[in-house]
Amino acid sequence: MKFIKSKKILNSIKKYPWRDTLYSFKHLPRVFSRIEKIILLGLFATVAISFVFLGYRNWLSGTRQVPATGGEFVEGIVGESKDLDKHLPRLIYAGLTKYDNQKNIVADMAQSWEIKNNGKLYEFKLRDNFSSEDLASQILSKNIWKDIEISTPDSSTITFSFKQPFSPFLYASTEPIFDYGPYRISKETKDEVELTARDDYYAGKPYINKVVVKLFNSQDDLLKAARRKDIYGLGIQNNQDMKDYNKFEVHLPRDLYLFFNLSNKSLQDINIRRALKENSSPNKELDLRLVTSDNAKNVELAKAVVDKWGKAGVKVTLDVKDNVTLQKTTIPKRDYDLLLYGLDYGEDPDPYPFWHSSQIKEDGRNLSNFKNIKADKLMEDARQEFDFKKREEKYAEFQQIIDQEIPAYVVEHQDYFYLVSNKVYGIEKIVAATEGDRFLNVALWYIHTKRIKK
Repeated sequence: MKFIKSKKILNSIKKYPWRDTLYSFKHLPRVFSRIEKIILLGLFATVAISFVFLGYRNWLSGTRQVPATGGEFVEGIVGESKDLDKHLPRLIYAGLTKYDNQKNIVADMAQSWEIKNNGKLYEFKLRDNFSSEDLASQILSKNIWKDIEISTPDSSTITFSFKQPFSPFLYASTEPIFDYGPYRISKETKDEVELTARDDYYAGKPYINKVVVKLFNSQDDLLKAARRKDIYGLGIQNNQDMKDYNKFEVHLPRDLYLFFNLSNKSLQDINIRRALKENSSPNKELDLRLVTSDNAKNVELAKAVVDKWGKAGVKVTLDVKDNVTLQKTTIPKRDYDLLLYGLDYGEDPDPYPFWHSSQIKEDGRNLSNFKNIKADKLMEDARQEFDFKKREEKYAEFQQIIDQEIPAYVVEHQDYFYLVSNKVYGIEKIVAATEGDRFLNVALWYIHTKRIKK
């Protein structure tokens, strides 16, 4: 019975006048008026767009956006090739540890660590594929951490031994010094450096394939390049916004100091130092030489000091040095009466390298030639204290001595503002102890995206 009914249906379909129907559709436009045709076309278009929109919405709801590899990030900085050393380390090097966005110390090349022997021994267990012998060799070749005894008990363990407990070393272990960073230099000219992502980076190849660091002669040239969208990232010292760029304020533990060279007999009188700090007359004839770097900001501030002190009857000659001369000759010889210079303390503000009397030597950084027995003792004790609150109390007591003795004073606290194109993603926050630390998580930045199924 069902078969007979199906056969009747098929015969009916065959007998249907399809040609007449198609002919009617063919001549259907002649039946409608112009307005009716427009309405009909609009109806068809609406239906088609609705289908496309629904399909796109379903695709969006069924997928999620994730980073994709590719792209080129162009960074702009003011300076010369010799200034690159403070910008590139986080791109090309890695540390045993590093900071996270809350300034906690977390694993980098080392997967774990222990502090033993009451703070005299630091033991780091390395991630797979890193050799302790290799890292020890790199430390020796770079002539750093010279007074530390380094051992390699096995191929994945490296230890650092001290004669006395040394609390700041865990912070020192965040320094990027090993040749295993996320990028490697592939091309270098006098105007720019090109870096390529490493396929073998332990945390996975960075999303951005290439980073280019371009050098500019002035801040104005840098800002013009940003407005032309020629660069994706730039650092500035003024708090200003720029269209199509996200701004990150970076609080650096950095101060610009004016140091008094206490080897100069006329500056050994604390009353004279206090008068100069207060821009008042010292009631004594002085002829001093003020040295600073050729950084535009430093020169500007140094000229302001010369002007203020000149009005107070003090003759000051400004001597501007390039950074290489300053580092290799002027500072080691303490060849200045006054020095306008910045100090980067780091996240653990250990003042020992800058103020302890043992650092009054050519390779030391006691830039005032400052000697104070009580201050020395406070710095020594702080280095052996692992309770950070107690360590901060000793640092505060030490700072009181500096404020009283005035071997130097802060001219300006230097914060840093970093502008990044809104075409760059993956930057939640920038935590830094130095300008170069802005690239701490550069391997997670990305420019391209893709969608994958949820």
